[in-house]
Amino acid sequence: MRGISQVMGEAYDELMGRMRELDVLGQISGLLGWDQEVMMPPKAATLRAEQLAWLSKEGHTRMTDPRVGELLTKAESEVGVNEVEMGNLRIIRDSYDKATKKPTEFVEEKARHTSKSIVSWTEAREKNDFSIFRDDLAKMIDMSRELAGYLGYEDNPYDALLDLYESGLSVAKLDPLFAGLRESSVPLIKAVSELEEKPDCSWVHKHPWPKASQEALSQAISEAIGFDFEAGRRDESTHPFCGGSNPDDVRWTTRYDEKEPYGAIYGTMHETGHALYEQGRPRNLDFQPVGEANGLGIHESQSRLWENQVGRSLEFCEWSFPLWQKFFPDNFKDVTPEMLWQAVNQVQPSLIRVEADEATYNLHIMIRYEIEKKLINGELEVDDLPDAWDDMYEEFLGMKSPTRTEGVLQDIHWSFGAFGYFPTYTLGNLYSAQLLVAARNEITNLDEQIRNGEFTPLLEWMRKHVHERASILEPSDLIEEATGEQPKPDAFVDYLSDKIGSLYAL
Repeated sequence: MRGISQVMGEAYDELMGRMRELDVLGQISGLLGWDQEVMMPPKAATLRAEQLAWLSKEGHTRMTDPRVGELLTKAESEVGVNEVEMGNLRIIRDSYDKATKKPTEFVEEKARHTSKSIVSWTEAREKNDFSIFRDDLAKMIDMSRELAGYLGYEDNPYDALLDLYESGLSVAKLDPLFAGLRESSVPLIKAVSELEEKPDCSWVHKHPWPKASQEALSQAISEAIGFDFEAGRRDESTHPFCGGSNPDDVRWTTRYDEKEPYGAIYGTMHETGHALYEQGRPRNLDFQPVGEANGLGIHESQSRLWENQVGRSLEFCEWSFPLWQKFFPDNFKDVTPEMLWQAVNQVQPSLIRVEADEATYNLHIMIRYEIEKKLINGELEVDDLPDAWDDMYEEFLGMKSPTRTEGVLQDIHWSFGAFGYFPTYTLGNLYSAQLLVAARNEITNLDEQIRNGEFTPLLEWMRKHVHERASILEPSDLIEEATGEQPKPDAFVDYLSDKIGSLYAL
């Protein structure tokens, strides 16, 4: 007779074999999704919706197979498992419990509608016409409410959606966090706005910024900070994103505007940060749940770290300045590295989230958070959404969008039902600051290394403490392991105050 541990080991092995197949399905979906946003011809949209719907249905059917539940229960009863096995079982249990709450027909229909909705959002954004997207958005909101009902919640239906993107996240946790951030950031923004003299950044708009040069600079910077282009690629899309299928095939995009280059270049650094995380995932955990990236807040910490805390530092501007001069020689006559640093860090309320400065960025997230709560709770109707958006921008940032494209249609997230996603951007800001403080404590002369273009030590620190730890731990526990403390906003608040104070001599 076999011993108990051998029987349980077989249960775990069979379970992981099933997870491997599910991961392959997810990789295929990832590639099709990337293609849909980057290269797919318009007429392929209907068929692509069917392809993605089938993959979602197949994945859901496999995940909810009663045999998975049996194997999971057996494997969970095994004693003495290591942290990888414990992590796998924790993630599979959470995924299984959530999947079994959702009808297969709902999963298939949501995937089909997502493909249709992305297409209508893209057209609406291009034509500045919310009505083109209105019906698909209304259906997606209804489906998100339905999803919250299937998943279940204690206090607020929006909690069920928040938990999908960051384990344990809730309105009760976010309301005071956002209130505190608003209290710390609004006085900073106000102090800057009241200054009579500010750095002169008018030089930015004296010349056009050719797209080809922006592409060349994007490529050079992404390579310099560590992205492996033999295991990935750079493309253009309506909304910058990072996708692909696995660490050997990571794909990121940015977008270009010849009126100014910072959206493209810092979009590049943002998405490269995501891509570095994907390329750094531990290969010995391929096809295992714990081998995936650890939640969107952690993922966002890596993109915000490279985009802002590294990329917008004076040291990085000093290093990258010769590259800017090389690719934009006319634009950089009589410009200094310090002028570049001032230009990429202007504190000025703006309409576009992805182009917002660090001081105002979290206010963009707060607006979306407040709107999402109202939409999911039925306190805001879709027809009132565009004006509600504009009103909130006027309240939070003192400005109104002249177009729907720059207003309610600027983000792709709602087209694929990602309600609850936006708050993870703010979590990423907080995590990145906390991680960088910990990295500075271990890396000697980090600022000097950045000034010299030596990015490997910082990347290796992130590899060891974040990338290679993947999803073995819960997000908050990963931050505590890496930094010695549970996540908190102090490091970010201090970082922002110091930086704005230096820029504007406050």
